[in-house]
Amino acid sequence: MFSASRTPRIPRRLLAFVAVAVTAAAGIGVSAAFGNAIHDEASPNWGGWVALPRASSRRLADHFTNVSGTWVEPAATCPRHRSTFAAFWVGLGGYALRTTALEQVGSEVDCSASGQLVDYAWYEFPPAYPVTIHTVRVHPGDSLTATVHASSERITVTFTNNTTGRSFHRTVTLHHRPDTSAADWIAEAPSVSCDRRSCLVLRLTDFGQIGFTSASATSIGYGGRHTGAINDPLWNYVQLVLSSNGTLRYSPDERSYALPSPLNVDGTAFNVRYGPGRGGATGPTGATGPTGATA
Repeated sequence: MFSASRTPRIPRRLLAFVAVAVTAAAGIGVSAAFGNAIHDEASPNWGGWVALPRASSRRLADHFTNVSGTWVEPAATCPRHRSTFAAFWVGLGGYALRTTALEQVGSEVDCSASGQLVDYAWYEFPPAYPVTIHTVRVHPGDSLTATVHASSERITVTFTNNTTGRSFHRTVTLHHRPDTSAADWIAEAPSVSCDRRSCLVLRLTDFGQIGFTSASATSIGYGGRHTGAINDPLWNYVQLVLSSNGTLRYSPDERSYALPSPLNVDGTAFNVRYGPGRGGATGPTGATGPTGATA
């Protein structure tokens, strides 16, 4: 939710569900076996990278148990007389077409219609609503690190402001089976008015550019555990372009558009750029802000 007005927002998990459904409907689709090759996909609300276990690597990569990443909260630009929203997070799940779960933690930057900018941290385990992390404040330029760990139905989230030294740690036992079929590093345009078929994606905050670094995930299989970067050989990995028109083509009429860069050489870092701009070095630049309930 937007903390300045405390207006409730719909859980992001539904947004992810709809995003993938739209992608499939657009003819780009989700392939069960595209063999580690990088594919671009359009999503109306997610921009970033997703890692998926490979069917041929189940000995060490049946599903994920851990995901982490670091970013710098971007300095956003607020328009006049228009509310905008942007969330940055790492998570497990949420990518498969019929998923009903997602475990995520991150930061947000929202703009009110009066031009007020609000930055904050949050976590979310849909179908529950987002929870604002009040004990760790977030400001533009702060270095932030987030981690999600899953052990059966027990989910642990950790959020650290490396700049201030403040940290948040919480373990929750879910009443549903978590989705650990994907590891996600995402910039998101949040949504409202969601049902099982559709959502209204909100206008994305102009965050300029954000860089994810130190991105890693841990998978597990019948032969043990494995930790690697986004482009680890045991995993498939997908680049998601946030595009409100549901295609990979930019239009000046877009309500929301965010383009992720290619991964750096070791697969641990990439940028996401707001608007039609392309290219750019890999690494964090800028700062961003708030969403949630209360922690």
